[in-house]
Amino acid sequence: MIVRHVVVGILVGIIIQGCGTTASKPDYSQFFEKQPRSIVVVPAFNKTTAVEAPLVFDTTVTKPFAERGYYVFPVFVTRDILIDMGLSDEGLLGEVSPQRFKDVFGADAVLYVTIQNWVTSYVVLSSSVTVTVQYKLVDTDTGTVLWERTKTARHQSGGGGGAGGGLGGLIAQVVVAAVDAAITAGAVDYRPLAIRANTTAVNREGWGLPAGPYHSAFQNDHPNYQPDQ
Repeated sequence: MIVRHVVVGILVGIIIQGCGTTASKPDYSQFFEKQPRSIVVVPAFNKTTAVEAPLVFDTTVTKPFAERGYYVFPVFVTRDILIDMGLSDEGLLGEVSPQRFKDVFGADAVLYVTIQNWVTSYVVLSSSVTVTVQYKLVDTDTGTVLWERTKTARHQSGGGGGAGGGLGGLIAQVVVAAVDAAITAGAVDYRPLAIRANTTAVNREGWGLPAGPYHSAFQNDHPNYQPDQ
């Protein structure tokens, strides 16, 4: 009996310790060494089947980076310039030397964005709208990756309440819940989810972007982005 209590205590301790474990903070030494001031955002690369995803997403990406204190080139102006250069295929932009963006735009860094999820899923009585975005900020002088994150924003709807009225009531609730999930999912705009993903990626203290040179907290927030000891 004593042995069993000891084993249980050890297991509980392991579980608690495991639950409290978090990933180490990323290393920002390269970022601080380069300290970019200006960012050119290339049109998002779309890995989903939603053809409208890049156009919708591109309307959301500039603001959070600008509000964080960086000069961000207008993404649609950037797109037009790239099209004039014969770079209309987003998939080819990853093959262009980062130095080219320095030469053309004078930007300190280039932000590559990959849309990994842009989908509505249905599971029985509920629906889930998911947007997953990968961000990669690259120094245009050296090609060094300065910052990289992946963020998911999700909207969940549907689900049934308690069953009442016997089998007929249960069937009615199932039908209502299913219709409600479909209507809610159909009404959800992906744009707010893209905005949420961008904002979370950029603003999370210790994991997002340190304040840029046009932000009041510039350089004062560096201690928050030091690696864990």
